Amino acid sequence: MSFAYIGQALTPKEFASYVSTYNFGTIPPSYLVIHHTYKPDASWAPISGDQSTWWDRNEAGLSNDQIRDKRKPQLDSIMAYYRDYHGWSAGPHLFVDERWIWLFTPMDTVGIHAASGNSYTDASGLHYSVGIEVVGYFENVGWPVTIQKNLQVAVQTLKARLKNFDIVYHEGPKNTPAAHDHSISFHRDYNKDACPGAVITPEYAIPILRTPFVHYYPRLVITAPCAVFTARSPDAPLAGGPDSGQTWLSPGDEVQVGDKRDGWYWISDRPDTDPGIGFIPVSYGRPA
Repeated sequence: MSFAYIGQALTPKEFASYVSTYNFGTIPPSYLVIHHTYKPDASWAPISGDQSTWWDRNEAGLSNDQIRDKRKPQLDSIMAYYRDYHGWSAGPHLFVDERWIWLFTPMDTVGIHAASGNSYTDASGLHYSVGIEVVGYFENVGWPVTIQKNLQVAVQTLKARLKNFDIVYHEGPKNTPAAHDHSISFHRDYNKDACPGAVITPEYAIPILRTPFVHYYPRLVITAPCAVFTARSPDAPLAGGPDSGQTWLSPGDEVQVGDKRDGWYWISDRPDTDPGIGFIPVSYGRPA
């Protein structure tokens, strides 16, 4: 049986770059579902003292690359379990540990991870979720700071790219995905009452997921004098001298990229801020 699977580890910076140009297709996901893996557990969130089940077992003395290469077959085995034992054709979309954001099922694909929370259809069409697995067993402890930071990058980068959900939680009847569309939800909202762990309540998770982080968007160097437009406008002039009230960029200016679509970049004027001053055509910048 085929399975929609990537199996790649990305740093937070790499994930932000990946999402900034990712093609979500004509129907993008519009809500998130938070999980915990439970099995595997991890040293930061164990089930017991049995280290043989830990995600990060037997890693003392290994380099970062060696740890990544050691964990990749472990992720592959989770995929094989979903495929061969459950007979699934897809799974969750992301696995987040203390080092990486792992790409699992492509995010333009309806995943299998939360029963009725996977997707639903109404009069307006298909709606589906991004399933995010947090590695560990969070029945007794919360997310360590390293995982919090990776989750912030994952959730906030998706929010900035998709622009169709907020980092909020809405109460709703069980197994009612429409109640959670355009927001954050949890596996227990659909089935599996113990997931994503007793500690990971909306009151705990939402403030963490909303906490700002240092953004890792790609950067561009401007190659020609260029106007910045507040809306994509193919009929507007693309180069020339500054006009009153118009923001202009000069060759050599460095800007931050938050989105790319239809031949336009949505950019910021400083590398350490959220993207937000407007659009420039892609032909007026090169990677920094």
